[in-house]
Amino acid sequence: MRILCLGDSIMQYNDFSTFPQTGWVQELTRFFPLSTRWLNFARNGRSTKSFIDEGRFVRVMAEAEEGDFALIQFGHNDEKDDPLRHTSPEKGGSFRKNLTYFVRELKGKGVLPVLLTPMARRMFDGSNVKDSHGEYSSAIIETAAEENVPCIDMNKLTLEFLSQIGEEASLRFYMNFDANLFDNFPEGRSDNSHLRPEGANAFSKIAAAQIKKISENFPEYALLSNACMCGTENPFLEVESENGEIDDEYTVFQK
Repeated sequence: MRILCLGDSIMQYNDFSTFPQTGWVQELTRFFPLSTRWLNFARNGRSTKSFIDEGRFVRVMAEAEEGDFALIQFGHNDEKDDPLRHTSPEKGGSFRKNLTYFVRELKGKGVLPVLLTPMARRMFDGSNVKDSHGEYSSAIIETAAEENVPCIDMNKLTLEFLSQIGEEASLRFYMNFDANLFDNFPEGRSDNSHLRPEGANAFSKIAAAQIKKISENFPEYALLSNACMCGTENPFLEVESENGEIDDEYTVFQK
């Protein structure tokens, strides 16, 4: 099974040079068999507009094969007041048109796409978490309904998650830390958008739980849902006793 990933820096693969910044899909891979092939086209700073204009979607289509799945998650940079990246989320706007273009082109090649709303930023107003994505999340949800493809509302789910754990405890999930903790960022960081490994892991677990349920309403996605190892109903997550070990041989060596 192959999974294509289209998105921005919240999704992209990060190597040693940007550690501890971690794309959430890097952690999502832990919920799938090692035989799963991930083609991560997500890149820092991209919007639906710049992803198309730079020819990145052309690369996606060149690699895409019938039977692939695609995770599509944009919004953070479409929102920015930048003529090279900004798109409008209203009905008939460029954001919806670009998402529709992605979905239809991929489906035309036999790829099954999943739209996701963007991850919540860590923005608190007192004890309340602020939704910084506005109409963009609604645009994604409505486009998915119009195109009859699954949608995972990660904005809503991660907002709920942040609300539960609170402002102070949520610091460890984001690139927000003091100086002299990480070699790549000796002066520290104050970034409430990008994720550290803890955040990527927590958010990927939320996403995996939703991926597991997709086939309930979209049976053609059964291969994707069944491959997802989220939930104790899967034999490779069961333990024999309180101190038992995960049956990792099932995960690694399954055919």
